[in-house]
Amino acid sequence: MTQENSPKAFTSYAQNFEDVMLWRALKHVPAGVYVDIGAQHPVVDSVSKAFYEQGWRGIHVEPVPHYAELLRQDRPDEIVLQLALSDSAGILELNVIEDTGLSTGVKAYAEAHQAEHGFAYKTVPTPKLPMKTALASLAGRPVHWLKIDVEGLEEEVLRGWDSKTLRPWIIVIEATVPMSTEVRYAGAEHILIGADYKFAYFDGLNRFYVATEHAELLPALQIPPNVFDYAELSGLSGTWCNGLIARHRAELQSCDEQVAALRAELVQAETKTKTELSIAQVLFEKTKEKLESAKNHSHLAAMRAVEAEARAAIAEANAHHANERAIDAEARIVLARQTALRRLATAAADGRIASGIKRRIKTALRIAAIVVGRHPALKRSAVFLLSCAPPLRRRLQAMLAPPPAPASMPPDEGPLPMSPDTAVVFRQLQLRQRQYRSERA
Repeated sequence: MTQENSPKAFTSYAQNFEDVMLWRALKHVPAGVYVDIGAQHPVVDSVSKAFYEQGWRGIHVEPVPHYAELLRQDRPDEIVLQLALSDSAGILELNVIEDTGLSTGVKAYAEAHQAEHGFAYKTVPTPKLPMKTALASLAGRPVHWLKIDVEGLEEEVLRGWDSKTLRPWIIVIEATVPMSTEVRYAGAEHILIGADYKFAYFDGLNRFYVATEHAELLPALQIPPNVFDYAELSGLSGTWCNGLIARHRAELQSCDEQVAALRAELVQAETKTKTELSIAQVLFEKTKEKLESAKNHSHLAAMRAVEAEARAAIAEANAHHANERAIDAEARIVLARQTALRRLATAAADGRIASGIKRRIKTALRIAAIVVGRHPALKRSAVFLLSCAPPLRRRLQAMLAPPPAPASMPPDEGPLPMSPDTAVVFRQLQLRQRQYRSERA
């Protein structure tokens, strides 16, 4: 069976599969409690991280300030004690080796790390308490596992433990000299055996002990981690994952280089595209202007053609109107001519022309008689001539005789009525007579 078809994979963060062994024995416990003494990093080589992800909670004891702060940030709902554990309260001269899990209260170990591996260290005064004091809040409460990894001071930590009030089900304790396969656990094991714990398993770095009251857990700790634990590596273990991490970093670096190259190509392509777009935009604007100009010319030509057509239509309409007016004028002339002729013919047929002529002759004769009558010399000459031609005299007397007065008009109501023409001539004669008299006077 492989991890691919396992019921549920377990992610291991510990440096030597300590969490896999503990989970095999304690996975039946829901929301258990742990104590991690010398916790160091909250994720890298952490024994508690996998349990935290499964809903467990506990207490961390970490004297190095940097790692204590990382724990607080990663586990805000857990207790972090920034101090060292020992067999008495006081101040511990802690030799801190930055960015490692090798910080130790044993001066000789720090000097050896510096001499053999070049690890510099600095001494930091750190408060220390016995375990029974620091973990007094857990007295009488179930603690399912407790881990001690304090780089050579494991025995001193156990000496400050009250095994009657705090009894973890399983205790895991580092059993070799730091950065060495040399075992050194006799003093610690003596304390554990005396506290009624049984040895269960040694993984080459740590020794596992089980409280006798939980001896049923011993079989789960008899064999090393294997495929049936359904565990998978987190990729953050400082030992087992070094090669994986190195390859992963190399792949990341290669990917970064490829991304940088692609970004450079993208920048070049983007610059080229922007340039091409700018050129295309300029060409587009010029083409647009040309099209607009051609469109305007075409529109102007069309407007002119329409205007010419309109003018032609107006001219044609005017010509047609003039033609109609000419025809109408000609018809009016013809009609007038026909009307005048008809009127003349009608007047002739009715005798109005002859009577009019006679009337005008009579008027002229009356005027002449009046004029002659007003000049004695002319009057005598006219009388003489008329006496020589009696028929003419009688004719003139008949013509000049005034028309009979109407029966209703009194004889003395004024002068006899005259025709309009005679009245006009008479008034002109009166005007001239007045002028003549005024000149004579």
